[in-house]
Amino acid sequence: MKKKVSFCFVVFLFLLQQFFCENFLLQGKFFPDLYSTIDVLYIKENVIQYTFETTNQEKIVNYSKKYDSGLLFFKLSEAFPKEISEDFYYRGIDVITDDKILILAGGLVNQKTGKQDSILLFATTKGFEDPYPFIWPMFHFEVQRQYKDCSSFLKEKNKEYPVENLCHFIVDTPWVEAAKGDGIGEGFTLVNSWNDVYPYLLIMNGYISYEKPYLYKQNNRVKKIKVTGLKSGKTKVLDVLDTPHPQTVDISFITEPEDIRVEIADVYKGTKYDDTCLHFCVTYNNEVIPYENSIGE
Repeated sequence: MKKKVSFCFVVFLFLLQQFFCENFLLQGKFFPDLYSTIDVLYIKENVIQYTFETTNQEKIVNYSKKYDSGLLFFKLSEAFPKEISEDFYYRGIDVITDDKILILAGGLVNQKTGKQDSILLFATTKGFEDPYPFIWPMFHFEVQRQYKDCSSFLKEKNKEYPVENLCHFIVDTPWVEAAKGDGIGEGFTLVNSWNDVYPYLLIMNGYISYEKPYLYKQNNRVKKIKVTGLKSGKTKVLDVLDTPHPQTVDISFITEPEDIRVEIADVYKGTKYDDTCLHFCVTYNNEVIPYENSIGE
C-alpha cells in the first residue's frame, strides 16, 4: 500500500479570541514560553505573528488557505523559521522547514455553558520527528489510553500500523486494519484504565499525511462505528464524519466505567486502496466540533 515516509509533527493549542458557531475562524493566541526559542503569538485573518525569545524580535508571515486532496494547509509567504527547532530537544540538529502548515482544528465546547469557546488546533510542518516543541498541555498530543484485542493491523515491508498508534497525534501513524475487503467488523477494545465514564470518543479519521495528503482519499475512512460496553452489553452504531479534523462521537449511552469495543460498521470508500484507516481514537470528556465536517477542495 504505502511506502515508508518520514515526516514531522508539531502540535499547537490556541485560545480563540473570536469564535463563530457556523464557521469559526482559525485565529487566536498560542500559549508561549514553554520549550521553544520561538513563540507563535497570534494567528490572525491573513497573518501569523511570532517572536524570537533570544532577540525579542517579532515577525509577521502572510498566509493563504490551500487545499490538497481535501486537507487544509496554510501556504506561507516564506518558509517557517528554522529557529523553531532550537530548543533542548533539537538543539544542534539541522532542520529544514517548509512554507506550508497542515491545519487540523476542532471547536471545543465549554461544558458549563454548552457553547463553543475555544479551538483545539494541530499544526504540522516539515522538519520535526515528534511534537514536543509546541505542546500545551501535553495531554492534548498524546493521551495515555490502552488498547487490547485488536482484530488485525497492517504490516508492510518497512512499516507497521498497530492499534497503539491511535493515542498519538503524529502524521503517518494511523491504525490500519488488515482484513480482506473493507474491514467491516474489524476493531479493538479501549481499556478503561482510569475507571471513569467518558461521554465521547475523540477521533481523527483516515490516513493523515503532510507530504502525501492524497493518502486520505486513496484509503478507506471510517463512516460508522459499532460501540459496545463490554460489561453492560449496551451497544450502538454511530456516524463518523469524513474529515481529518478532530471530532467527537457521543457515547454517553455508556453510563458506567467499563471497557468498550469499537468496530468498523461502514466505510467511506478509498479511490485506490481497500485498507480502512483511523488516525486517532481515544475516550474524551469534552465535545469537539470539527472545523470542516467533510473533505473539501
